[in-house]
Amino acid sequence: MRTLILPLVAAVLAGTPALAQDSSAAYQGRPDPADRPRNTAPVDSAEAKRWMQRFAQCVVAGDPTGARQLLATSPGSADERDRLVRIAQQRANCLHHGKLRMQGNWMRGAIAEQLYLRAYPKPIEAPATPDAPLTARADAQKWPYQAYADCIVARNAPAADAMLRAEPGSAAEKSALQQTMPTLSSCLAGGKDSKLAIDRTMLRGYLAESLYAQRLPAG
Repeated sequence: MRTLILPLVAAVLAGTPALAQDSSAAYQGRPDPADRPRNTAPVDSAEAKRWMQRFAQCVVAGDPTGARQLLATSPGSADERDRLVRIAQQRANCLHHGKLRMQGNWMRGAIAEQLYLRAYPKPIEAPATPDAPLTARADAQKWPYQAYADCIVARNAPAADAMLRAEPGSAAEKSALQQTMPTLSSCLAGGKDSKLAIDRTMLRGYLAESLYAQRLPAG
C-alpha cells in the first residue's frame, strides 16, 4: 500500500501503529472542546482506534452516500484511495485539529462499521447457523478476506454483529470474539486461504462490510 499523507488522515504501510493527536469527537461536524485532549502527544493504539471510530461516525453522519460509494470500490484500488483522500478532505471538520494516522483498510473498515450501525441500530436476534455452506458474494471471490468474512456472517451473524457493537479493546469485544472463535476456525478449515493473516481491527471492518451487504434490501 502506498503511503497517503493528508492533513487529517494518513494511510500508512502495514505494521505502523495508529496515532491520534489532539482530536475531538465531532460527530455532527461541530468539535466539542470539552472532549479534546489537553496535549498533542501520541496516544496508545487502543485510544487511537477509538478516535478513528469517532472520525468514521462523523464521516457517515455527514456524508452517508460518500461512505457507501467507498464500500463500492475494490479494496486496494486507486478508486478506493481517491475516495479516502476525498473523504478526509471534505470531512475536515470531523477533527478539531491534529491528525489520525492509520492503514487505509482500517479507515475503510471503520466507515463500514459506522454505516452498518447507523443503518441497523438493533442487534441481530436470529440464532447462529454453524452448518451454513461456505458461500460468498460473487465480487468477494477475488478478495479472500471478504470471502472469509462472508462465511463468518453466514454462520454466526449474531456474534459478528455483537463484535461491531462493542467498544474496540473492551471486555464486550473480547466476549463477542470468543463467541465467534469456532466460526473463525470453521471458515478457514480446508480452504485454500487457511493461513490468512488478519488482526482484530481488520476483522471488524470486513465483518461490517459483509453484514451490511447481507442485510441490504435487494435491488
